[in-house]
Amino acid sequence: MTAPAILRANNPCALRPLSRGTWKGQRGTIRTPGGLYCAFSEPVWGVRAGLRNLDTYRRRHRLETPVQIIARWAPAADRNPETAYARFIARRVGIRPYDPIPHDYEHTRRLIAAIIRFETGSDAVGPETIAQAMALMAMEEQQASRDPAPYLADATPLKPLTRSREIALGGGAATIGVGGTLATAPEVVSAARDAATTARDTVGGLPPMGTLADHACVASFLLLAVFGLAIVANRLAARFRARR
Repeated sequence: MTAPAILRANNPCALRPLSRGTWKGQRGTIRTPGGLYCAFSEPVWGVRAGLRNLDTYRRRHRLETPVQIIARWAPAADRNPETAYARFIARRVGIRPYDPIPHDYEHTRRLIAAIIRFETGSDAVGPETIAQAMALMAMEEQQASRDPAPYLADATPLKPLTRSREIALGGGAATIGVGGTLATAPEVVSAARDAATTARDTVGGLPPMGTLADHACVASFLLLAVFGLAIVANRLAARFRARR
């Protein structure tokens, strides 16, 4: 049977060899009646590889539901019970098969534990080993400048963007800037027309000082709007990078 073999190989997630390179902690491969599988030096590295594989599914391939994940992890084309597998994962995680799995510690822990259970038919890997693998993932995510919270049991969730001071400051500045521009623009257009009329009457003369002041006012509001939008965009970009 494949299950005892992959357990002896410290590969409870039944991972196949990569097309290029090896997983961290991999010490070779084993051949079973079901094909070629990875062998790891310790169970924690096998679980960590499973978590990293799931992370790649989510970040690069946008696979977030049990149905999507299992269709790639254990496709029916490879003689796997794909539908039953996806339903099993959904039940263990606590969602429906077509619902996205929340990317937090508890749901990620349930997901990897469910995969191990289905692949091995047992709870051979204890919660301590899974916790250690999650800690490894958290450290790697932090080193990669990504949010480690989904792999930290006591992580503080990222503050909602609606409560961000930067978003409030940038949004306020942009609102004032846009509002001021819209409020003064008609006056500036009217002043510009008057200036054009005056210029025709006095060729070579300077525009009236009132016109210059109006233009400066609009320019100030526009700069304020751009400044505010830049703050908001920078904060949103930082949050996006953290969630990747």
